Amino acid sequence: MIYILRTLEIIKVGEVYPFPFDTSKSAMLSRITYIRNETIQNFDGKLSDDQFNQYWDDIGQAVLTLVTWHIQDIQDDEDKTQLFGNLLRLNPIKIDKKILCSFIHMSETYPALILEQLISEYCKFKDMEIAEILLEEKHKLFHKRIKTESCCKCTNSFVKEIPEISEKQWEALYEMIEDNNSHFCKSGPNKCSERFVPKTIKTCDLSVTMILFLHIPDILSHTINRSCINEFYTLLEKNKHTIYHSMEKEKCCACNKDPTEKLLIKKEEWNRLFQKENRKPCQTGTKDCCCEYSARRGLEILNLEGTFLSKIFHVAGPISILNKVWQDAFLQFLNWTIDDQPLREALTELLNKSTDKTFYNDMLKRISQCNFSELDETLAKQVELRGWCSKHLRNKKASTEPQLKILVFGKDGWKVESVHVPKDFPLPKRTRELQNVTVMENNFIVVMYGLTNIVYSVVENEFNTHCPDSVLKEICSGIYKDFFKDSCNGKDKGQKERILLSQKQREQIFSLELKDSKKFDLELMIFLLKRRPTYEGKNDYDFQLETIDNINRQIIQSSSGALDEAKFKEIMEDLTKALVHLGGKVYEKKLLHLQHVRNILGLFILVHAIFKSVMI
Repeated sequence: MIYILRTLEIIKVGEVYPFPFDTSKSAMLSRITYIRNETIQNFDGKLSDDQFNQYWDDIGQAVLTLVTWHIQDIQDDEDKTQLFGNLLRLNPIKIDKKILCSFIHMSETYPALILEQLISEYCKFKDMEIAEILLEEKHKLFHKRIKTESCCKCTNSFVKEIPEISEKQWEALYEMIEDNNSHFCKSGPNKCSERFVPKTIKTCDLSVTMILFLHIPDILSHTINRSCINEFYTLLEKNKHTIYHSMEKEKCCACNKDPTEKLLIKKEEWNRLFQKENRKPCQTGTKDCCCEYSARRGLEILNLEGTFLSKIFHVAGPISILNKVWQDAFLQFLNWTIDDQPLREALTELLNKSTDKTFYNDMLKRISQCNFSELDETLAKQVELRGWCSKHLRNKKASTEPQLKILVFGKDGWKVESVHVPKDFPLPKRTRELQNVTVMENNFIVVMYGLTNIVYSVVENEFNTHCPDSVLKEICSGIYKDFFKDSCNGKDKGQKERILLSQKQREQIFSLELKDSKKFDLELMIFLLKRRPTYEGKNDYDFQLETIDNINRQIIQSSSGALDEAKFKEIMEDLTKALVHLGGKVYEKKLLHLQHVRNILGLFILVHAIFKSVMI
């Protein structure tokens, strides 16, 4: 199939591994071809965990990328169902409904309830309604919008404030007055804060409460000020590295990767929070490195300006955790499946600010008992999986970095989505299972197993017995002379021999070190054995080696990975005759037993499980 695509579609399919950022059809087909060649020609039939995980993920991403180009052309629903059923095995992320339900409660429902309670307590303390607070803060919030200019209320020249709020966030809090005569402003209706009035908002809406906490400093400072001074010091020390890189883009000695934080904190603001200690300079030579600073003790929150305080809690503290979830819920969902503690700790820390003991005890119980592994089925049914995925996966920002392809069940059924996941982000552990292996696929794997675990050892034993160093050097010397002579004379060596003498095999047999036969694959060992000097019974011996060699090539060059019953029986009979001739009757029983294994992958899993339990 690859050959036809190369020829008819003129798609360049290379033999080397493409760059990770190349997502073209050519690159995807090249990845599949490379991995196929590397694994199927691996003479010992084994892959390390790291190799397996890497190859599995790369194959899955290649296939899912290729599917996106022609999925709309598949009209038959049955074909689509079968296709996506198979693709699910290659899906890198399994969105479990129970886990997702738990995450939504912990990242949306519970935070909204806690923040609503804290806002309610603030309003009670101020003896004001939330609408009055929004009216009081309107002008400041207006100028935190991304799209804004000076208005008629400004007494000084307009200065852009950061962090900013989006138009969508602004529209969640305020609406424009319909009456055009209520206020005249030469700036125009969209550029004047006086043309807007507070909406009747729902403080149980997390998207709204997050704006109030992060952009109305009085609410934030009132809530945080319930902590003791040492708690704020601890927060600064705990988040020192994150705050540092919200001020400094250069990599410091504590960095494992290049910093990606958005710059919010100014140098003078950093110096108000942290002081340089009289200690040895950073060992890496970084000037003014993070490691040379410590948080200032006795720093009072009330002495910090509102915007500065807002900046701090954008990047540090419990509100920043919720802000990250709000900004990219799907990525944080993946993070939650790996480690749920940061979110739990953030909610608990916020909950500690509440003075309502009944609310506190009730919410603490919910947070501590929310366990996605033991979640009740009725709660899981409350979550609409398709709706959540549709909401949080749409309108993803364009990125030059490789995007993760995943299968998502939407309103129109399964579809492939692109998700931006940072390269160094630790994806959740997932179980890769090969299920529903057909009889013909099982036959193919049985033969592969026989070649790599039984046949190889017999041929290797023959090779070590009949090709000691002296004989091997003589054989290789003869091959080299013939190869050099034919190359000089321009002779065509013939298709069969050209295949046997691949570039890799020439490098092996023409090298000075020939002692380690484990480096030789099955094909090369057979080739060398057949080049031995003439001896009695050589023709019959070579015939059996030739039989093994032909079967090995058939399997390696098979494009389907399947063998029907007739072909499978023929191959196993031929292998049995060859091994009995080379190694004795003991191998006949081994192959006969192997021939009757109807679920060889299940056998591997069982053996692995038994071995693991014995080791434990």
